[in-house]
Amino acid sequence: MAPDKKIPPAGRKTVDPDDKRLKAEIDRCVRCGACMAKCPVYFATQREGGVARGKIALTRADEIGRLEGGKTFQFHLSACLLCGSCMAVCPNQVDTPLIVQAERAKLAKAKRTGRLKSFVLRKILPSRRVLPRLLTGARFTRALWAAKVPGDSGLHIRFLRGPKGERHRIPKITKPFFIKRAKKETEGSKAADVALFAGCVSNYLRPQAAEAAVSGLTRLGASVTVPTDQSCCGLPAFGAGETRAARKLAIRNLDAFLPVDGPWPTYITSPCASCAYMLSKHMVELLSDDADTARRAREFERRVVPFSSLWLKLQEDRGLPGSGGEKSGPLLTYHDPCHLKKGLSESDAPRKLLTSLPNARFVEMSDADDCCGQGGSFCISHYDLSVAIAKRKVEGVLNSGADVLVTECSGCLLQLAEALNSQKPGIEVILTSEALLRFGRTDSGAGPGSDTG
Repeated sequence: MAPDKKIPPAGRKTVDPDDKRLKAEIDRCVRCGACMAKCPVYFATQREGGVARGKIALTRADEIGRLEGGKTFQFHLSACLLCGSCMAVCPNQVDTPLIVQAERAKLAKAKRTGRLKSFVLRKILPSRRVLPRLLTGARFTRALWAAKVPGDSGLHIRFLRGPKGERHRIPKITKPFFIKRAKKETEGSKAADVALFAGCVSNYLRPQAAEAAVSGLTRLGASVTVPTDQSCCGLPAFGAGETRAARKLAIRNLDAFLPVDGPWPTYITSPCASCAYMLSKHMVELLSDDADTARRAREFERRVVPFSSLWLKLQEDRGLPGSGGEKSGPLLTYHDPCHLKKGLSESDAPRKLLTSLPNARFVEMSDADDCCGQGGSFCISHYDLSVAIAKRKVEGVLNSGADVLVTECSGCLLQLAEALNSQKPGIEVILTSEALLRFGRTDSGAGPGSDTG
């Protein structure tokens, strides 16, 4: 039976909300300024337009025709990470991410978000063939273009440094892609049928994260499948307001994981919490037009469980104890992805698992739940802001004294790996799935996260 999960009320439209619903949300803002205490963009800019109440004020002015969607409005609308930090501290729980995403959708519909960005999100991202072919070509031509991009150029956004002294370059593109080489089904005890959503970063750039997820869950007794027809989760398109492209990806993933003629997995999980968030929170609303499809989408959402939450559940189901006593090994610290803590309300499971690892020690970093500044396309369109926000996170990591930074979001991993490497090379950044498998292994062959058989 699928895990019990609260299904959003049918009347709460979060995808392309009507004007009445949007206006009601805007009017709930009383301009108290509580959001200023947590907004990462405001910390970096100190400008009213950067914080939630400023964006809402601009949106209100635009709605009544005072701004006419001018460049200032578009800039501040795009300069939002959709991290939910403002909503978490708002006394009225004003859904600023909903307002921003809805306004972005209006601009996208009017084709006012930029031709290149629109083309990438509408045509390249949803394509089964184009994106893999482009990345395959990029793998062969990487030395000609990626390594030569100037360090001060915003075009090297996701380019990571190589060893000390090398210029910026993108991560090595894997060959073959993870989904192409993954086994259709791994061995397991059939105790839990888990379908793995790899995510773009694990599929194209970091297969070890998805491989660790499969291997670890299998060790815990799960039977793991990797649907080969899965696509991008759609979060980049959705966050940019390109809901039509997000719908295409949603139906493709629905068919891949919950085919009409079955069978359906008990759980769906991903090593990336942002992917899990998108699949858990927006499938139903994106696919609400058709009754049968909406029913399957509800079943899909009910089955999505964050990776660390599922790992902890399977571990507890097997009665595996945590590691006790004095421990040695590298010192780990943890960064909370916004989509995991604020979006999926999960922060305890990763810490319970990391503190129980037998071959590593854990230390809490300061401001662990502050946004890292990645934000999908935000790190491209607002590169300088993104870097400034990341520097705040790096301070917390360095002050913790940790050797390894663990997080559960692929975007956070890319962002923090670059930020740390630019200030103090040598601190490794890995995903939760990698940490649990690497530091949970024992000579006795016990399950991950346990030092007893």
